[in-house]
Amino acid sequence: MAHIVKILEGFSFIPRKELTLLEALEQENVSIDYQCREGFCGSCQVTLVAGEVSYTTDPIAFIPEGKILTCCCQPNSDMTIEIPGGCKMKQRSS
Repeated sequence: MAHIVKILEGFSFIPRKELTLLEALEQENVSIDYQCREGFCGSCQVTLVAGEVSYTTDPIAFIPEGKILTCCCQPNSDMTIEIPGGCKMKQRSS
């Protein structure tokens, strides 16, 4: 079943279920910080306002309560997230 991802101060979209949340955000041209893509560093963390996720791999980075690592999780329900610094879109190359 498809789940809706809503970004505070942004927009909503339905990610493909095989993608991590980071991959889905990138596909939507959302600018988000990341480094390792494996749950080691924690730089991709966002606030989970509502909803549930499951992790595709066990993250090693410390995850404060109310935060998730986008690089290694997938939505388990409709969800709302808040990206540090707000929702910014990448420029599409021509």
